[in-house]
Amino acid sequence: MSRRRDRLSYREPLTSRESGKSLSTVDETDFSGPVWSRDEPQIAGATDVGVVRRVNEDAFERFDNGERGEILLVVADGLGGHRGGEVASRMAVDLIGKLALEGDEKPAIRLHRSIVAANDAIFKAARRDRTLDGMGTTVVCLLLAEDGDSFVAHVGDSRLYRLRSGGIETMTEDHSLVATLVREGALSQEEAREDPRRNQILRALGVRGDTEVDIGPLELLPGDVYLLCSDGLHGMIEDDEIFRIARRPDRPAAVVAELIDTANRAGGTDNITCVLAHVPEPTPLDTLRSSATHLFDSTRAFLTGGGPRREEAASDGTPSDASDSRPVKSAPRESDPKR
Repeated sequence: MSRRRDRLSYREPLTSRESGKSLSTVDETDFSGPVWSRDEPQIAGATDVGVVRRVNEDAFERFDNGERGEILLVVADGLGGHRGGEVASRMAVDLIGKLALEGDEKPAIRLHRSIVAANDAIFKAARRDRTLDGMGTTVVCLLLAEDGDSFVAHVGDSRLYRLRSGGIETMTEDHSLVATLVREGALSQEEAREDPRRNQILRALGVRGDTEVDIGPLELLPGDVYLLCSDGLHGMIEDDEIFRIARRPDRPAAVVAELIDTANRAGGTDNITCVLAHVPEPTPLDTLRSSATHLFDSTRAFLTGGGPRREEAASDGTPSDASDSRPVKSAPRESDPKR
């Protein structure tokens, strides 16, 4: 069963030095208990209205399923007017968080199903209420799994970045007009920065009765940093600047606050939302503990199963496999690297 993190129990909200606005900030120490048995990512998230806008239409949340060892992070950027954008982004986050961690399907299927359901709900709500006509939202989701593949899914131009091995890369492709022109070679990255059409998105939840969702697997490695964000961040500061700030993720909440502060200093023309997850690297003590555990397990396996095994006879009275009659020793297991 999924559990939504209580965003009302923060010890002390951070404040943007530039705008003086309160940031809804979460870090791992605010949570009631671990979801993973070991090496759980450190996670922080924040949203800010920015310098120019008066209403924050972004939304974000973290959801957990302790039984499965799954953590779901969701960022949504609403559109379609003040009230409509707020409603759409919050509906998307809440519905995806509720549905993606429930059911017996595989994680990718559950994630896809939840986003399609959110699209349908937002679309129908806009048709019922004329004041919400035209509302929609982007969304980017990161499903972190302790066992098995993790997944990223998105619709629109909210992004997922990954920092690994001294570099930064986008794990999503913007569903926007300008991004499409860049991919087709019709615009350069420099031209795209100044193009007046850069806010025109080609996909969003709730604007049509159906939607196409991009979804793919991710392999987590120790030391990885994942950053979900709305275009209020990546539209204001370059990827190199994002990397400079986020490459030291030991204090995720401080990194998130600095990213938002930097976007505000660059103009803050849109709402800004960031959620950062850092997969910790094992400490020397963790490595020693893991080695000791594996040594104990292999020794116990040798002592309990190292002698000759009696094989059942085949129907003709001969051993089923002569080679199996030799003594078998359990070899030590290799260390289980982080996915």
